[in-house]
Amino acid sequence: MKSKLLYLALFPLLFSCSINNEQQYSNILFDFDWKFALGDQTDANNPLFDDGAWRILDLPHDFSIEQAFSSENKTADGGAYSYGGIGWYRKHFILPTETHNKRVTIQFDGVYRNSEVWINGTFLGKRPYGYSSFEYNLTPYLNKTGTENVICVKVDTKDQPNSRWYTGAGIYRHVSLHVSNEIHLVNNGVFVQTSNISEESATVKISTEIDGLQKANKKLKVNTIIKDANQNIVYSEAKEILLLPHQLNNIETEFQIANPGLWSIENPNLYDLTVQLIDGRKILDSYETSVGIRSIRFDPDHGFFLNNKHVKLKGTNNHHDGGPLGAACYDYTFERQLRILKSLGSNAIRVSHNPPAPELLYWADRLGFLVIDEIFDEWENGKRTFGYAPSFKEWYKKDVSDWIRRDRNHPSVIAWSLGNEIPEQKLGKEGVSILTKLIETAELNDNSRPFTAACNEILAANESGFSSQLGIVGYNYQEPNYKKDHLTYPSRIIYGSETVIYPYQPGDGFPLHSYEQWVEGQVEDYIAGEFLWTGFDYLGEAGIGLGGTGLEPWNTWPKWPYRSAICGLVDICGFEKPAYWFRKALWDDEPQVYIAVPTNRKANNIQEVPFWGWPEVQAHWNDQNIGELLKVQVYTNCKEVELFLNGKSLGSKNYDLRKEAFLTWDVAYEPGNIEAIGTTVNGLKTSFKIQTSDVAAKMVLTSERETIKANKQDVSYFKLELVDENNIPVPFADNLIHFTIKGPGKIAALGNGDPQSHTSFKGEQMEAYLGKCLAIVQSTSVLGEITLTASSEGMEPVSVSILTEK
Repeated sequence: MKSKLLYLALFPLLFSCSINNEQQYSNILFDFDWKFALGDQTDANNPLFDDGAWRILDLPHDFSIEQAFSSENKTADGGAYSYGGIGWYRKHFILPTETHNKRVTIQFDGVYRNSEVWINGTFLGKRPYGYSSFEYNLTPYLNKTGTENVICVKVDTKDQPNSRWYTGAGIYRHVSLHVSNEIHLVNNGVFVQTSNISEESATVKISTEIDGLQKANKKLKVNTIIKDANQNIVYSEAKEILLLPHQLNNIETEFQIANPGLWSIENPNLYDLTVQLIDGRKILDSYETSVGIRSIRFDPDHGFFLNNKHVKLKGTNNHHDGGPLGAACYDYTFERQLRILKSLGSNAIRVSHNPPAPELLYWADRLGFLVIDEIFDEWENGKRTFGYAPSFKEWYKKDVSDWIRRDRNHPSVIAWSLGNEIPEQKLGKEGVSILTKLIETAELNDNSRPFTAACNEILAANESGFSSQLGIVGYNYQEPNYKKDHLTYPSRIIYGSETVIYPYQPGDGFPLHSYEQWVEGQVEDYIAGEFLWTGFDYLGEAGIGLGGTGLEPWNTWPKWPYRSAICGLVDICGFEKPAYWFRKALWDDEPQVYIAVPTNRKANNIQEVPFWGWPEVQAHWNDQNIGELLKVQVYTNCKEVELFLNGKSLGSKNYDLRKEAFLTWDVAYEPGNIEAIGTTVNGLKTSFKIQTSDVAAKMVLTSERETIKANKQDVSYFKLELVDENNIPVPFADNLIHFTIKGPGKIAALGNGDPQSHTSFKGEQMEAYLGKCLAIVQSTSVLGEITLTASSEGMEPVSVSILTEK
């Protein structure tokens, strides 16, 4: 994550903290009290424009998620049938006198898309790509300190379709100001590299870029401080340097750390690095980041190694939306998503298919995730009419450089992915030429990690020479080619960059695979690992996971009224689906058993499942037809499982992954309970039971967090579950739930995980889906108690309170 941000009330003054002679820099969060208007606004870039009637809001903000989903919207199924259009943002601010003669820059972490920015009427620039972080220098155009400035941002997503998934629209990530001096550290110009790593020592090399010297040579100091997790200083140096004018100065420092605490999946140890640029007693600029000391390597026969220990990549792909929040996610959203994935035994993520929010990598560093960081879904040959392709030639160098420079200090990042299912993979010299240019641009900013791309036409990529240019090769749905390519290209690193969540896809060629080929990817070390499509359901690609084998034309698959894909292990609210528990049994070391029962007659045939889908099953025992034969699925990693119906044994079965993905029993339905008891090879037992429920009679409301920060941006997730009189969950209840809130908080969004629901995420009521729904509560800047109350017809209201703290 970039330098620490100060969470300050930014109205009417930018900030009130003094900048004394010894500290001449500051990072300030610039998210609050923006004005917004939907639709194009004539002359809105004029600082004298009257915006008095505009809405006042805080960032991050997604104006698309606030509008109605409609089959008439041009974003179509790929964009979740969401709104596309123009939005304007304006912010009035006053710089205090302490910033006089200082350098002031503004950093946007992400604006989707075609952003244009003005300061006091002066045009600063345009950024077509909606996922890049970018910076503008405001200094030459600012008004005299103590007087008002106006910054204006126009966002334009009206040209649709421009993406294959939901993008959101607006300033959907953080914005910050950086105050420094004429001589300053270049944005993202501090690069930390580690090498020669062992438990006894590690070499750390820090490259620092300094700019701004316009006159004669100048002597300064670069102060480097590294602290361990206990804030003990493990290295400190004040290095005297001579800056040369009219050029970028690059200062390098190299040193050893004895007995380093290594960054790993189990123990993601981090150091704190501070780099200060000092002139006498004045700190001209400063940069702070976390540093993880770890070694990575890939082997064509044995896969991936972290700190010289073999690690199988157990990964998922995930798009950038936060479900009911749309693209405007809060910091805790990313932490929550990763903790949910961690809980099932996952250790890796592939960000699909664009640079992620900085906060996602911040939490990946701290929770021990391995990340394949990806930038593009298309190059010159576009996939959507108004996608990135028209901008590629002009912008790819800038976008690639900004992306890598921003993310290269994260120990979680283990590879750079330059493209997903790029059409150029099969275009021979043309595709290889573009890939080569991308790699050359990327290597100027980091050559310590391998470059990759996800190939969905690996045979063509092999023939064209495309795949041979990659350090590691991503295979999208190419399990039948794993073994063959391993033998044909013995030095190739192979991993499953996208794989479906369901193991049974009968066939022997793209996109289908045999069960034996699926098992190969799970157990053979030469396959470094896999990244499931997907960890979370996501908005857009409506209907994915519901229909089609992968062989039918795309336009024959189910779409409207669906607005989301349902191919995830977890739904858009973060509620676990049956596939989550299957994968947890496969990936987690703790003994697991889980029961899933068909909700549809088709689910009795475990072979007939949509390509990206999962059988229509739930953890329920509520069939309407007594005596009906149901194929009960049991997901486990235990050696043996015994199934019981109302206390009567239905027999035991041994589990062997090489023979079957999960166990099944044909059970004649009768009300009561069904229980699975698993026994491990060591004799440990674990169990799972589900019971027949009555009609919904009560609500159970719980909050994931007891306290949140009173910073206007922290959130807690509240789960509402419907139960019967005996507190048994009612799995198919769909009661309408009304939410009200008291205290220093507001409802940020509601959701239920139903891919067909068109109820607004931004309202005060939500129907339950599969017996559950979700409320996301956001803090204000006030300390106190927030109480969320849920009510539904015929039931007693329920309330839960949480506290806000500094």
